[in-house]
Amino acid sequence: MPAPDQLRGLLDQEVENLQSLKTILTREYDALVASNIEALEQVTALKNQALSIQANLANSRQRLFSGAQGGSPDDQLGQFVAASGDAGLKDLYARLSALADECHTLNRTNGRLIAQKHQQATGALDILRHTDSKGATYSLSGKTSTTEQGGRSLGKA
Repeated sequence: MPAPDQLRGLLDQEVENLQSLKTILTREYDALVASNIEALEQVTALKNQALSIQANLANSRQRLFSGAQGGSPDDQLGQFVAASGDAGLKDLYARLSALADECHTLNRTNGRLIAQKHQQATGALDILRHTDSKGATYSLSGKTSTTEQGGRSLGKA
């Protein structure tokens, strides 16, 4: 079992990193909404760096519990914190869990926005190419037409 001070140090680092990641994810959302590609490139590099740091910290924390019996390292962490009787450690663990949930939610929101932007871009390209990836459309006569007209590539348009 880890020493409480050693665990507290790791959890402090994780909380600090997740707070940074939360800020980065908020900036990513703002860049996506504004379609600011330059800002998006910068924030993506910061996000990847923060995620790498978080993965390393989580691995370090899991190594503290690798020799212990019973359950996953995350389960063991929760049990250790609950059994420690240390209110400060419990609060730190609760903050870590809450921040992880917030970051997860923000990342999913950003992912949905990216998918929506991708769908819009695909639709615009289909219009430019005179193709329709969605199937039948209405012709000038008001009838559906599933025959694909010879589309031009964007380079020839």
